[in-house]
Amino acid sequence: MAFAAIVLAGGGAVAWLHGDKPASGAPAATPAAALELPAATAEAASTTAVGLAVPASSAVAASGMAASGKPAAAARPPEESPAETLRQVQLALSGGSPEDALKAAQTLRHCATMSRAPEALFAVRDQPDLMPANVKKAIKEMGGEDGVSNETIAQAQRDQRRCQVFDAATLARSGELLQKAYEGKAPGAALAYLQSLQSPDAKDKADPALIARLQADVRQAAQAGDPNTLMSLAMASGDMARDLGITPAQRSGYRNAYVQIQDELVPGLGKGMVKVIDAVALMNPTAPLTAAQQREADALTTQVVEAWRRGRKS
Repeated sequence: MAFAAIVLAGGGAVAWLHGDKPASGAPAATPAAALELPAATAEAASTTAVGLAVPASSAVAASGMAASGKPAAAARPPEESPAETLRQVQLALSGGSPEDALKAAQTLRHCATMSRAPEALFAVRDQPDLMPANVKKAIKEMGGEDGVSNETIAQAQRDQRRCQVFDAATLARSGELLQKAYEGKAPGAALAYLQSLQSPDAKDKADPALIARLQADVRQAAQAGDPNTLMSLAMASGDMARDLGITPAQRSGYRNAYVQIQDELVPGLGKGMVKVIDAVALMNPTAPLTAAQQREADALTTQVVEAWRRGRKS
């Protein structure tokens, strides 16, 4: 959770800046200096914030759950040697299982982010006014820092160096690995593939029919109570939620279901996860649910939790 906090500190400002317009009553826009950040820096810092905060919180939850798939975001690879990481990616590219392909794709996505992350974190550290008050508050409540620390940057630099075993051509192959993982029905592949196709650096516009199919598969996984899918949907708000194919009411229902599931696995764990989830959501504030939307969200929470309980029993 601490890692999630410091990464949110590094990228929260630009993630908020480049998301949806604030809902009524949300804080005003950040200072004009924020707009002076180069587009590549803003994108990298935004990806750093959201892409790394999600698997960081997953690591916390992993102590109390047997997840059915890998985190869908650009998950940080384990602390193995660069040579071993390269070997596993090469194995997935030349054969291997759908699960191998998903893991390799996540490694490549992470490394693509790390190629730009230190520069982005330096930029946000040196311009602390970029951080909106609501994001600062959420990070502080999580036990994080007010800004980007030297250790945060050092960690990003270490990851950047470890990722230098991959050339640009290999880094560009994460898409084909995700397609292989999805077609092979690897758990969690639908969400990872969907996010990849909708990322700002996607080269081609995805087939709308494929996007719709992936969105339906993602909702189906969430409906069954898959913790990793629920976590990603719980953190989605604004444009991110729309791209994942969920409504504000569904996002709220999935969030509450995820928290309840974590608490059933490890009492008190859900309460800690709420801080991570809501801190990410604060980057793209949305309007409160209406009474009808709240009823829909509550019903969805009950359905998902019950489905998850049935899955555990079976």
